[in-house]
Formats: sequence, structure tokens, C-alpha cells
Amino acid sequence: MSTLWREALLEHNSFNYRQMTTTLPVSTPTELHLQPCKHQVAGHLFEEGKAGSLVDEKGHFYKPVQNGPRGRREREFYERVRSELRTEKAARLRLAAQASVSEDVSDEDDQASVSGRSDDESDAQTKLPFSVRNAAMLATVPRFFGVVEMDKVTLLELEDAAKRYRHPSIIDIKLGFRTWYPTADQRYIDKCKAKDASTTQAALGFKICGMQVYRACQRGYWRASKRWCKQLPQDAVNKALIRFANNEAGLRPIDIFGGRSGSIAQLQQLEQWFQTQREFLFYSSSVLIIYEGDAETAEEARVTIKLVDFAHTFPSDGRKDTNFVAGITALIDGLTNVLTLDYHDCLM
Repeated sequence: MSTLWREALLEHNSFNYRQMTTTLPVSTPTELHLQPCKHQVAGHLFEEGKAGSLVDEKGHFYKPVQNGPRGRREREFYERVRSELRTEKAARLRLAAQASVSEDVSDEDDQASVSGRSDDESDAQTKLPFSVRNAAMLATVPRFFGVVEMDKVTLLELEDAAKRYRHPSIIDIKLGFRTWYPTADQRYIDKCKAKDASTTQAALGFKICGMQVYRACQRGYWRASKRWCKQLPQDAVNKALIRFANNEAGLRPIDIFGGRSGSIAQLQQLEQWFQTQREFLFYSSSVLIIYEGDAETAEEARVTIKLVDFAHTFPSDGRKDTNFVAGITALIDGLTNVLTLDYHDCLM
């Protein structure tokens, strides 16, 4: 670990977030004033002695790029999305500048782009602009601002999804019945299979990787450790999800998971995209569910979901991402089932 990251770790361990500021030199004239991300609930964490993620005051999240193919794949995913959007924007500007461009679109073309199901719908979807056919994904993937090089460490500069919350309650849920990909070597596959079998991943299609819940009465957070998450038995998952939705300020599971703006509705929109998209395969990616921890109503909670972690994301070459579809469907079913339970009896 570099000197600057070691200093950030020491500051993190001091647990005085109000005074914690790390200034890191960059290759630009403007210095970035960064601090360890105190709301990161999974992944590489400072408390584990690793180079964790950082944040700044303007709402950006800086994630260290892993060495080797994992880091390369995640960076390529974000850069491809940005490149596609920039290319599309440039094309729109060119068309707008051409006075001879016809604004008429045939009814046949319109019908072809919105009708049909399964493979027919997927074929039609590929003809749509990138931002249109992938709108549901773009709404959940953190915005990408570029890559920063600091202290010999490469960082992805992303949107800080927790910035707009005073006291963000966050849960990280890894989706899919398997976290390994077919082209991996057998040793890696066997390792992943063992991990999946030892947690709820293989059995339920999802696994809680981390969470923090703001407890309004105590004016502080309850955080689940990695060990707690790894050892969480299948029959305790419902209780864990209910615990996440209980902020001791009046919120109930229906306020976080249900309703037209709740996490289930947002996950269903993402699932619909996964049913037809044929551009990406996501292995070992997670969904974050975030809400305002001191909220008293569903409206105040401002629930949102984010799709994160793309170190094992690949081009799909026209294939359906059946593993991730199964995982997100399983999570939707699990959250729906939670709404039928008496949450008073399930609280730990």
C-alpha cells in the first residue's frame, strides 16, 4: 500500500470523519481533496487494510482500478458506455446541422422498433440508439467522469450515489446463481463454486455482501461485517432484509421495497431491460439499494437502486444474460415475499 493510502487508512481508523481530509497530488493543476468513503459497505475497505475507495466534496467517488484483467474489464465497461453516448451525441448534432434531414419516420420503422417479443424484440432493440435501448441500465449505472492517476494508483472517477443523502442506509446485494464465467480457468471456477455454495448465492440467486442501516433513535449506524454477511444462513435472509428497512423512525419494508417508487418497482424495470438486452454479460455484479436513513415516510426515503461492480462484465455476443436475469428475478421474488411477513416478529 502506498504512503498516501496508508495515511488515508490511519485517518479512517481515527473515525473522525468531520476532520478527515486527504490531499493527493494529481497530474492536473487542481488538487483533489479526497477522503475515505465512510459509506462503502462492501468491496475493498480501508478497515481491512486495503486501498479502499475515496470521495470528494463535489459528489464524486474514486474507485481504485484492480490490477490485471479485472480492472481492465471494469474500466473498459465504463469507457465503452461513455464512448457510445458521446458518439451518439455527435451524430445527433451532425443531423441537427443538416437542413436536408427529413423529420419523417415511417410507421413501419416505428412498429418494428417497439413490437415483438423475445428474439424479435431483441433484434429490434439493437437498431435503437444506445441511450434508448439501454435506458434502464444507464439510469442505474453510476455516471463515469473519467480516470485519474494519483500516487501510482489508477482511479475510476464515478458518481457518489450516497452524496445526496444525509444519512444513507445502503445494502449491497450480489446477483446471480453463479459468480464465475465459463471462460475462466478451472481453478477460479472451483473457487467461485465453493464460495457460492457456502453462502446464499447458489441457493437463492443473490447474496447480501454488506449493509449499513441508520438508526434514528441512536443517531448512528448499524453495520454488517463481511463475516456476518458470509455466515448469514438462508433462513435468516428475510430477517436481514427487514432489518435493513427498519430505521427506527417509522419506515417499514413496504416503504423501502414496495410502492411505485420502491426498490421492487425499480428492479422490475431493470429486469425488463435484462430480458431483452444482448450486449453485456454481468458476473459478480451487485445492486445497491439506498434510502434516506432518517426518513419517516416513503416519499422522504427517496429509494434508489444502483448497478455496480463490473470487473467480470463481458460482451455478450448476442447471448441473453440468463444468470443475471435469474438473480434479479430471485431478488424481486425475495423482496416481494418479505412484504407478506409480519416485520415486527422478524426484527432481530
